[in-house]
Amino acid sequence: MNVYLLQIINGIGVGMLYFLLAVGLSIVFGLLRFVNFAHGAFYLLGAYFCFQAIQWGLNFWLALAIVPLLVGAGAWVVEKVLLRHVYEQAHEFHILITVGLALVLQELVIVIWGPIGDNVAAPSALQGVVMWGSFIYPKYRLFVIGFTAVFSLLLWYVLEGTRLGSAVRAGSESTEMVSMLGINVFRMFSLVFALGAATAALAGVLAAP
Repeated sequence: MNVYLLQIINGIGVGMLYFLLAVGLSIVFGLLRFVNFAHGAFYLLGAYFCFQAIQWGLNFWLALAIVPLLVGAGAWVVEKVLLRHVYEQAHEFHILITVGLALVLQELVIVIWGPIGDNVAAPSALQGVVMWGSFIYPKYRLFVIGFTAVFSLLLWYVLEGTRLGSAVRAGSESTEMVSMLGINVFRMFSLVFALGAATAALAGVLAAP
């Protein structure tokens, strides 16, 4: 029975990381109707930026807070400089430019950090295991499940209970109508793309240990 319970909780933990990846991708596609094949590259950057931050002496908690913001800011610049010019093109152009972006980011990671994977230790407070009778499970994986659940509720509130969320949901239905209401649609596009990339980077930071 413990083996089945272990696999169920492992599945929930991995599913939480996939959720963070998927929700950012779905937000971008839902609003921009933009097929972003570079989304996984932001996940990759999140993991390696976390590794580099710890190499520079920062702790995991600072990396968890800072890295998604850095990746989101970089995605904001990429959207403004590169991607904005192909929104009106066919999806084939979206695929070509984002696959190219993903390849560039992947090769940069290899050039900077090498082709061999690196390790990030779990923070000291989350090392070890939790024991419930004969059931044993790593503390860090439980943290990932709990943290992602709380973040999911926060993201739901932002999208459902704030003015920004209302604009994003309205924009996914009709960007023209949102623009006529005085909302800067292109600024909202940049913000949503950055948010999607930041959630992917957050998943990368959580996956790094």
